[in-house]
Amino acid sequence: MTNSTEGLELAEIIFYAIATIPAIYCFVKHGKHGLFGWLYVIVMCGLRLVGNSMAYHAMSTTGEPNVTASIINGIGLSPLLMASLGFLSESNHSIQRTLPAFLGGFGLLIPHLVIGAGIGLAAASSKHSILLEVGLVIFAIGWLIVVAFTFISWKANSASLRSDDEKKILLSVMIAMPLVGVRVIYAVASAFAHHSASGGSLPVRIIFGTLPEFLVMVNYLTAGVVTRNLPRNRMEQRPEPAHEYQMVRLVLHFLGGVLSCTEQKAARSEH
Repeated sequence: MTNSTEGLELAEIIFYAIATIPAIYCFVKHGKHGLFGWLYVIVMCGLRLVGNSMAYHAMSTTGEPNVTASIINGIGLSPLLMASLGFLSESNHSIQRTLPAFLGGFGLLIPHLVIGAGIGLAAASSKHSILLEVGLVIFAIGWLIVVAFTFISWKANSASLRSDDEKKILLSVMIAMPLVGVRVIYAVASAFAHHSASGGSLPVRIIFGTLPEFLVMVNYLTAGVVTRNLPRNRMEQRPEPAHEYQMVRLVLHFLGGVLSCTEQKAARSEH
């Protein structure tokens, strides 16, 4: 079992080391509107690399799990949900003014605070299992809020006005939500049953813990690479739908016509 556990830790180290490369690429390509989403993905990769490296070292030397590594791996779940909020915001950028206020700006602070409070309690639990249980329940509430925000964004009356790339990003968030939910429910159930965010047998840990995270990461990285030109497309499309520029053109055209008529009348009067 120890060898199998070490193999799982090593597999996660390799996966997140590889995932860091496209994550940094997407962070650079997506610009300021994708900043928070991809920053959280990079943080997720970093926490998983540190946590699993410590766990692998502990299992290969002492054969016992490392408490610090368990805490880091527990915290590592929160950036994945935070990243989903960041991607949701990026997918709503072009229609933000038509959406409810809580889907932008300070409204997104609510799930951030809930998720942060939940994972903070879980990280501070140490030997107090009740804090771990309460923290993960609060974290699960944060996930439900993100699911609600995603559904409202998808059903918005102006949803069809999103660019094609924004629709792809929103689709990736919708695909990720059930997978994140499996991971969150597993963490909550494990906390009550095993006093750990990732307890149970090795197959259970792989199916309900590791695999959903891998799938979410692959989903987001694929969407990020596919939509890498989104900032450039926004710049190219910006003048087209801007009604204020069209109004300016009409006004200038009208003024030009008035001046032309005035000059013609002035010329006739001189003759």
